[in-house]
Amino acid sequence: MPYFNDIQTFYDALIELFAKLMKDPVVKNKALSSKLKVCFNFYNPDGQMWIDCTGDDVKLLPGSQDISPDATLSMDADVAHRFWLGQLNLIKALSSKDIKSSGSIPKLLKLLPVIKPAFKIYPEVLEENGLGDLVNV
Repeated sequence: MPYFNDIQTFYDALIELFAKLMKDPVVKNKALSSKLKVCFNFYNPDGQMWIDCTGDDVKLLPGSQDISPDATLSMDADVAHRFWLGQLNLIKALSSKDIKSSGSIPKLLKLLPVIKPAFKIYPEVLEENGLGDLVNV
């Protein structure tokens, strides 16, 4: 059984995570300097989340968008959940095809150190939203 019964609950957690993450000016500036547009395709439950770093603010856009991504990552939502908990090695997940990728993955990988604070914030977001049972998976 998946960690999330519906994609909206996962979207809400990610949107709150990024809102908190972008309050750090260093993280925000590094994300914006990447100028990346990344599409995350999720399944189980199905959905999409876009991160657009091309403007003055980092935008997180749930659902299908009329945007051309620089990179696309496709994965089970449970895999994404474990990543944001800091329990998944992205390089290993890409190698094992737990995460399928296309586009500018080297540029995307440069952002890994930038988002490191998310691994502390995401469990806090889950706890704050009554999803604490999803923290220790």
